[in-house]
Amino acid sequence: MTKSQPERHVLITNDDGIDAHGLAVLEETIRSMPGFRVTVVAPSDQQSASSHSLTLTSPLRILDRGDGRYAVTGTPTDTVLVAMEKILRSDPPDIVLSGINHGPNMGEDVIYSGTVAAAMEGTMFGLPSYAFSLAAWHPTDFSGAAEFLRRMLPSLLEFPLAKGSLLNINIPDGPPHAIGGVRVTRLGSRVYQNVITDQVDPHGRPYLWIGGQGPTWEREQGTDYSSVEEGFVSITPLMVDLTHYDMMQQMKALERDGLPDA
Repeated sequence: MTKSQPERHVLITNDDGIDAHGLAVLEETIRSMPGFRVTVVAPSDQQSASSHSLTLTSPLRILDRGDGRYAVTGTPTDTVLVAMEKILRSDPPDIVLSGINHGPNMGEDVIYSGTVAAAMEGTMFGLPSYAFSLAAWHPTDFSGAAEFLRRMLPSLLEFPLAKGSLLNINIPDGPPHAIGGVRVTRLGSRVYQNVITDQVDPHGRPYLWIGGQGPTWEREQGTDYSSVEEGFVSITPLMVDLTHYDMMQQMKALERDGLPDA
């Protein structure tokens, strides 16, 4: 008889806040799967588009929500940092799962994404980390995403991630039968129009609102956007290292000892 494998400790977080439906779906799905135990550490409120920011000018508080669930009064990055350095210091997780985000995180939007940033923080702690998003601006059906996790998460976890890398996963909105399959993709490219709108408050004072219209996407095969648009789950490998290595080599001619003559 073979010895049973130990349970893997999963840290679940997000950027939509601890009461978000997507987080509940992720938590319930992982708890229902054998071989995992779960701790949830998530922002106490909505933190979308917070990117990889840390809270440095105000105190952070940990709110115990019971049953291994904690809210942190900060950003998604704060939550992973607090989880690793404080809440789970004596019981560190093996894996970080961030999501399920209410809306897509594709193309250049991964730079803004708090969902991706939380997974990236896990990567920076040396943990296999994954960001999950339901790729619809007004998501309604997380059942396909839950079934994808049940069927595909073991395979994802078996694939070794290189140091400093993470997976960004966008799942079509809808039931399981609507998912056409899985594609490994690159980041797409989007163009926002009318991002800043002019508004007037009840006192007649003008103000600006960042939001505007939704993005238009360049339709290129092999991208996260085109794959999701065709009904497939998109899996995009990302790297913490933002160095442009090809350009670095091309710019070697700029190197010199001392400064050039005036």
